[in-house]
Amino acid sequence: MSENILRFESLTIFVLTINETELLRKTVEEIRKNCCDVDLKKIVIVAKSKNCLGYFEAKKLIDESTDRKVELYIQRENDSLKCIYELPSLVESSHFVIMGADMETNPDNISAFIEKAKAHPERIICASKWLSESTIEGYGIIHEIGSRAMNKFVALLFNTKAKDVFSAYQIYPLCVYKKIKFDRPSTFIHEYTLKPLRVGIEYEEIPTTYKKRTDGKSSVNVLFMLRLAIGFCTTALRIRFTPKRYLLNEEKHR
Repeated sequence: MSENILRFESLTIFVLTINETELLRKTVEEIRKNCCDVDLKKIVIVAKSKNCLGYFEAKKLIDESTDRKVELYIQRENDSLKCIYELPSLVESSHFVIMGADMETNPDNISAFIEKAKAHPERIICASKWLSESTIEGYGIIHEIGSRAMNKFVALLFNTKAKDVFSAYQIYPLCVYKKIKFDRPSTFIHEYTLKPLRVGIEYEEIPTTYKKRTDGKSSVNVLFMLRLAIGFCTTALRIRFTPKRYLLNEEKHR
């Protein structure tokens, strides 16, 4: 995985929405504020269906856009985790980011993502909740204990100093993504963060500010977190003990 890759050219940002309205609008506005036009390829709002509130708000944002950099995509998978598997095939830029429309994934990190990607385009850069410089507001004690424990487990398993591998809020080089074999939509959200670690991709963290959402109804609950944790553990063990050559696309490592 040491071969040269393209430099940072532009960024595609996927914003996942279900029932967000004001926060979806604020997320898009903050992205535009933190991303120069020359660096931004497009913002793709990913709506769960044509009947969700986020879909109607996205249509308004597209109508208001003057540069055609805001687009709408209706996810094919009903499952919010599985649908992420669909998105990289839509990327036409050198890098991409997947984030939520609830402001829990802080749009202010976009400018830092781009700065880091320009300096080290081959790295995966993650916004980490658990760096000492990060600020956390409204994160439940159960979620915090669970998240820290999971990240500690993965750090030991993969011999990494990363503190928030559990977070999928990353800027991802498309060419790195294409080198790795992602063939399980059901566990993609876990593989998306773990397989790069396993094959030796450099992973860098930046501080972030996390604030619990104030608009709409969160789809994250205890059962959701338990399901995520179980899936993450089983997938982590599988990936950790899979030979690296089986995690790479054949044409990329012959």
